[in-house]
Amino acid sequence: MTESTIKDDTPQELAADGKEAGVELEEYNPFPFDAEKISISDKRVPLQTLIRRLRQGTISAPSIQRGAGIWGDDQQSRLIESLMLKIPVPLFYVAEEAEEEDVNWKVVDGLQRVTAIDRYVLRQEFALSGLEFLRDLEGCKFDDLPQKFQNRIFETEFQFAIINPSTPQNVQRNVFKRLNTGGLPLTAQEIRHALYYGPSADLLAELAQSSCFKKATTGSVNDSRMAGRELILRFFAFLIRGVDSYPKNEDMDDFLSGTMQIINLMPDLPSQELAKMFGEDASSITIRYRTRDQLKEHFYLAMERAAELFRDYAFRKAVPSPNRWRTPINKSLFETWSVFLSELEDEKFQLILNNKKRFYKLLESATYKAPNDDFGRYISRDSHKLQGVIKRYRIIKNITEIAIGPYDLNDAVGVISKEYNLENALDTILIAENLNEGSSDMEKSDD
Repeated sequence: MTESTIKDDTPQELAADGKEAGVELEEYNPFPFDAEKISISDKRVPLQTLIRRLRQGTISAPSIQRGAGIWGDDQQSRLIESLMLKIPVPLFYVAEEAEEEDVNWKVVDGLQRVTAIDRYVLRQEFALSGLEFLRDLEGCKFDDLPQKFQNRIFETEFQFAIINPSTPQNVQRNVFKRLNTGGLPLTAQEIRHALYYGPSADLLAELAQSSCFKKATTGSVNDSRMAGRELILRFFAFLIRGVDSYPKNEDMDDFLSGTMQIINLMPDLPSQELAKMFGEDASSITIRYRTRDQLKEHFYLAMERAAELFRDYAFRKAVPSPNRWRTPINKSLFETWSVFLSELEDEKFQLILNNKKRFYKLLESATYKAPNDDFGRYISRDSHKLQGVIKRYRIIKNITEIAIGPYDLNDAVGVISKEYNLENALDTILIAENLNEGSSDMEKSDD
């Protein structure tokens, strides 16, 4: 068995190709919303209007969600062929955002079609190819088409479902979660990417492709449906806002969405905009880091330290061991360890490295030997609950303190294995009076 082998039946999120994305599927019940607050309008939109909005920049065109599913020139050509044949295309879904000077549309479903029209009609970036019926038109850019077909394209009308601005953002996200594109429902991060596209989306995309992220996750995360970007956003949410800011209503989606909006406003973070977004006094909103450069610094440090400390097992339930298969990346562990490691003093991190075997043994015991499986619950089915969030951070901190402190390792493992409550077990070890029995462990590294 090698450390690079993954053999685990834990359900995983799916990538764009329908295969496993390398990230554990999290147990999560959608946050309830008031159906009376849904406000959707149906509207027929001429292609000329779509072109005008593309020119004006009043219809968003964020990077297409699914990397592995991006349409090539042939697929885009067949959409154009459908327009010339007057074949109806599916409904577009957009969120309307009222600005002072205009009304913007954010495309949530239909982005591939908007992109194809933009590239062919407006920018003329490709010539038709792979057509099924109008093969005589292959090789034609828009200006090369006979006038009859240009007019058919220009006279096309699309059906748009417009989520009105009066619909609260959490309700908008729940509506969009019900959409089904390419046989797969939109992921929560794909929806956030469309609704809050801006510097935050660009930052997440950049870091998900970074060499340090790929090294820390052993290249096992398929980001084609933004699984990697959501991991990094989880880290940033708790890094920027702190554990104490996690909402008491336990709405993780709202917490992450708000964080993307905060990052979009960095570094200025205007009070008026923050108050508008969160509906409260901006001075009451906790923001611990105020620039995107600070976020990058902490991200790179977290990835570097995680790779050094855990090797191929970073952010997984399984700890480095020749007797355990690697499990998929766990979202809660990614977020918690990243925050913890990125803020840990150099001296303490070095102590952990010097005592890795103690550290691994304690972590293994807390994960697999604690009678009530407390830690397992806090990083899985209770991962979105307020107590689950608070307690997983506390457990990781206490395990680390015991690993680098003068505590007898065998006694500590014994307490963890016997005490029904993991937190009580760790507290018992930390307040133990006999601190000298394990002192010899600290006089030299265990490597």
